[in-house]
Amino acid sequence: MKPVQIPSRYSVRAAIAASLCHGDAALLHTALQLGLSPRSLQRHLAGMGTSYSDMVAEVRLDTACYLLLESNERISDIALRLGYAGTSSFSRVFMRLTRMQPVIYRRQRTVQGNDKSRLVKEPHTGNPQKPSRLARNGKTSSQPSGSNVVRPRQGKKPF
Repeated sequence: MKPVQIPSRYSVRAAIAASLCHGDAALLHTALQLGLSPRSLQRHLAGMGTSYSDMVAEVRLDTACYLLLESNERISDIALRLGYAGTSSFSRVFMRLTRMQPVIYRRQRTVQGNDKSRLVKEPHTGNPQKPSRLARNGKTSSQPSGSNVVRPRQGKKPF
């Protein structure tokens, strides 16, 4: 019996990302790309404490975050590129995983990229700064803090 080369987590993620680019993130396609049977890939992932569907969701989320922050691609195009049926299904999944709508997540780039991440009064200095658009419209929603924002790995593509 021929020994099977066990792929790393990174190579599985890269194979899934490549499959997503071709519009087919099916287990069979990814397993064949890695030179494994689908069942062997499932066993390998189970040994790593994850599943194929969890890995696909992880790659999709990382790729979505990367594209939302680093590209000007329309959200509907990102949704289709990642294999979602449409913008609404993508938005529901993104909202469930990040607790933030994709459009709001994308706006962070503009706000943080312009160094306007503090758009409310600073309590320590008392210096009023420009209030956020939501505050100017009379809504009480606050700017998302950096600690609960999901971001892709810094300086790297999502896979």
